[in-house]
Amino acid sequence: MVAGGFGALLREQRVSMGWSQDELAERSGVSARSIVSLETGRRRPRLSSVVQLADALGVDVGTRSQWLKAARDTPPATPRTPAVGPAPAAAPPPAVGPAPAGPVVPQQLPAAVRHFTGRVRELKELDALLTEQARGGGAVVISAIGGTAGVGKTSLAVHFAHRVAHRFPDGQLFADLRGFDPDSPALDAARVARGFLDALGVPAPRIPADPDGQLALYRSRLAGTSTLIVLDNAREAEQVRPLLPGSDSCLVLVTSRNRLPGLVALDGAVPLALDVLPREEALELLARRLGPEPVMAQTEAAEELIELCARLPLALNIAAARAADHPGTPLGVWADELRGAGARLDLLSAGNDHADVRAVLSWSYRALDPQAARLFRLLGLHPGPHIRPAAAAALAGLPPQRTRRLLESLHHAHLLAAPDRDRYTFHDLLRAYAVEQLADHDSAQEQSEATLRMLDHYLHTTHHAGSLAYADDSAWQPLDPEPPAAGVTPQALTDRGQALAWYRDEQPVLQSITVRAHQAGFDDHAWRLAGTQMPYLLKSGLWQQWQEVGEIALAAAERTADLARQAHAHRWLGQVHRSQGRQPEAHRELRRAYELFSTLGDRTRQGRTQLDIAIAHGEQQAYADALAEGRRALELFEEIDDLSGQALSLNTVGWYLTFLGRPREALPYCRRALELSRRAGNLPAQASIWHSIGFVHHHLGEYQEALAAYPESLSLRRTLGDYFLQAEVHTHIGDSQHALGDTEAARRSWTESLAILERLQHRDADAVRARLENQAGPRE
Repeated sequence: MVAGGFGALLREQRVSMGWSQDELAERSGVSARSIVSLETGRRRPRLSSVVQLADALGVDVGTRSQWLKAARDTPPATPRTPAVGPAPAAAPPPAVGPAPAGPVVPQQLPAAVRHFTGRVRELKELDALLTEQARGGGAVVISAIGGTAGVGKTSLAVHFAHRVAHRFPDGQLFADLRGFDPDSPALDAARVARGFLDALGVPAPRIPADPDGQLALYRSRLAGTSTLIVLDNAREAEQVRPLLPGSDSCLVLVTSRNRLPGLVALDGAVPLALDVLPREEALELLARRLGPEPVMAQTEAAEELIELCARLPLALNIAAARAADHPGTPLGVWADELRGAGARLDLLSAGNDHADVRAVLSWSYRALDPQAARLFRLLGLHPGPHIRPAAAAALAGLPPQRTRRLLESLHHAHLLAAPDRDRYTFHDLLRAYAVEQLADHDSAQEQSEATLRMLDHYLHTTHHAGSLAYADDSAWQPLDPEPPAAGVTPQALTDRGQALAWYRDEQPVLQSITVRAHQAGFDDHAWRLAGTQMPYLLKSGLWQQWQEVGEIALAAAERTADLARQAHAHRWLGQVHRSQGRQPEAHRELRRAYELFSTLGDRTRQGRTQLDIAIAHGEQQAYADALAEGRRALELFEEIDDLSGQALSLNTVGWYLTFLGRPREALPYCRRALELSRRAGNLPAQASIWHSIGFVHHHLGEYQEALAAYPESLSLRRTLGDYFLQAEVHTHIGDSQHALGDTEAARRSWTESLAILERLQHRDADAVRARLENQAGPRE
């Protein structure tokens, strides 16, 4: 007779598949004899067997839930009385409490996240842990999933746990350790173990009264089992360690807002740090919540929305939920609402603390000690995208070593990310929260003093870097700043190479710091910061950044009515317009600079600006006008006995004589220019002049002589970090090589030039590309 309940369900499903009991046994790993016993009710089902059979038969989620309930409700099988032999002896009664029930398989995982998206890389890393476990390493496998508030640690852990639950037939345990709950204390390990013992079906009378005994019994019950344990929201390793089982067939997933180095170092946990979502996964999340059509139709607004949410999963889900409630509202409307940093946190709330970005960030902030909390707030004054320890020390007015320890404590709490040991950053929502806390806890005077220290740090460091990298360059403005405020230590730099590397690494920071200085009304700092960046931006071909800081410099100079600073700013803007091919704007700015320098009696700057005007004429192919301006500049520099100015003017005259078809006449000018530049010790001028000498020889048909001169220029350009002008020299080297018939060498030189120009997005890239396509064969 077929039993009701689980046995009937099992038989019905097996028959519907057309399988015999032997076939099901082969597919599931459960013996045919056990299947017969289950179907006839002679044996109570173990939940591990239920899971194996469900997987083999491919039952859906609803049926599996029905099976598990039926299995739990099936009464213990009544033992059969043997036909022959004495009656079995009665078992002795237990010392305490009733006899244990059959094995219980806990299923404690929370519901899976419906709209879980992405985390492809992280899921692969977690899958790798299971592969490691299958190899049998002899120890429990632990993953420590860390990340800032709202980044999706619990969602990832629960999603992965559901995905692999079938591989742990002895059940899944879950506990929220409440490590950062603002309203209640964190759970201690013994209390969690007591709850797990209940879930494992241990009768209350058999559970020891003392906490250590409870922990020992919990670990004993897990010994030899294959159980998945999720310990969510841990505060520290000590809260987790007593709950680690000894069985190497168990997997433990731990999530925490803090880094848990002790768990990694002492317990072999594998750290998995979650960052905000990559752009593609953030867009996928929106598409899942809102449907792919509206997201694809409004890609630009969707991308702005995900950036305003800092690609933080919690913020994105809240924003998506609000948008889903108003399906007719364009995504751009929601982006507009989120643009204000203060309003952003107000809007990113779904009505309770667990779905409120400000609230979940506050839980991590409240756990900080006072000095770390103050530094976190002050970091809200820094515009990013990253900050180094020396700059953070200046911002806080603290010694560098003490500041580094505080930065590490913020990193430990996942309130700062650390791309490397010397840089720290946080996303825009954390910055907005820091700014809110700053307004609540720190006076306007304290904020102003901290801003001044921060600006002093960057100004004195850039001035020092510029004096190392560009001391012999006409683009450098050696205008010494006032002494820094107390507590400010500039970044330590010792040579040109370090200075250029610092400029390269810090350029995005310097850009944003210059904007912040202007916005905060520190006009002297804004103008000087612009000036100390100008040579690097010019030589690196960073045209957009160059124009932005030039406009800030001009606005700061006009606000203080400083004519000399206005003249410099007009010249900088003229140079960037000229470099970008906007010659009318270049002439306007350069003429204004020339007039102001003339009014001020600054004849050196007047002559340098005249050479800029000459180059602007040359860019328009008005070579006769360019030559005339170069000659006028030469006369002026001879009057004031400026050797560097004379060398640059002679070089300009030689360059444009060559363009006018008079290279033989040009060569003496260039040679005289080289002699004067060497006397003046001006390396940038020498780099330009060697380039001109090669160019003149090329136009004389003396290609070998040109190829002897160009490398001299290229070597100096590399030393000086002149990226754009390196590209120009490579182009002309390729021209001479091609003229000699060496097309392979020419193609290599032009390819090097094109790589630089494409990186700089310079308009000259088209001309070099045409050389490669039309003269030197297919582009590599």
